[in-house]
Amino acid sequence: MREGALASNTSREESLALAEHLVRGGADAAQILQAARIFAIEGHRDRAVETLRQGILAHPRDVELLTLLGDLLSRAGAFEEADLYFRQACELGPTFVDGWFRSALHHARQGRLDEALQAYETTVRLDGAHVRGWVNLGLTRADRGDREGAHAALTRAVTLDPACAEAHSNLGVLYAEAGMRAEAIEEFRRAVKLQPESSEAHFNLGWALLAEDDVEQAEAMLAQSVRLDATNAESLYALALLHLRIGANARAVTELKQAIELRPADARFHYHLGVAYNNQDAADQAILALEEAARLCPDDPRVHRLLGVAYDKKELPVRAREAYRRAAALNG
Repeated sequence: MREGALASNTSREESLALAEHLVRGGADAAQILQAARIFAIEGHRDRAVETLRQGILAHPRDVELLTLLGDLLSRAGAFEEADLYFRQACELGPTFVDGWFRSALHHARQGRLDEALQAYETTVRLDGAHVRGWVNLGLTRADRGDREGAHAALTRAVTLDPACAEAHSNLGVLYAEAGMRAEAIEEFRRAVKLQPESSEAHFNLGWALLAEDDVEQAEAMLAQSVRLDATNAESLYALALLHLRIGANARAVTELKQAIELRPADARFHYHLGVAYNNQDAADQAILALEEAARLCPDDPRVHRLLGVAYDKKELPVRAREAYRRAAALNG
């Protein structure tokens, strides 16, 4: 075993020993909370939950214990039970900021945007300097279609913390959606500078640059995004689109195959793989890719139109006519 790994294991064992010592030390709520946090950090979530359950029996009105238990249960997908603990925490501690913030995260995980919105608004009302609260409030408002409210919240976040890369990145998304491309690129550049190890930040900047036809810089950003996270299917897809644009079809094929391995049910990947193969006059492979795209997304006329082209190349006139007919019907 390497020295670093040994030291890491020793440190972990010491942390867990400390947590067990705290649990045995008595019924002090602060000790129980510290022990549960250690268990959770070290990957012993079940032990953390058990510790909190026991602690709450002795301290049923402790909002920090209730909040942490709700958070751990929510992260594990036990949403109904987590609801009970968050409700108790917010009722017993109506000014406890972390209780409202973590309950908002809990609601957002389930797509309960109205409840999440209310909890985030309470969070920032209680603590106007809560940067994460403002960022998440902005994202929730954007998800509900309130672009102006989202912009106000995210702007407040970057005012409070100019180094908040997440806020800059999401402001960039808002600007991009509004067609304010220069402003979007500026925010994305800030996010990359603040968070150079973020695959998502590089993807956002690369995608925005590609929309501006700045192919060289876009390729550099998207390639870096993939280097930082080889499982980022969207970055692989964007890089493939770039290579299709410049005629590098073989590279696009490689990237699209990698993206499909990561997300096999995404019809876009199969369609553009069909495009790349068709550009190379590889009709057999194009047909396989496009037929899969048609299975996944049967109402996309582009897929059927290109299938018709591929069938024509294979001299399959009946199937080609049917594909063209289907494309025309879908186009209305």
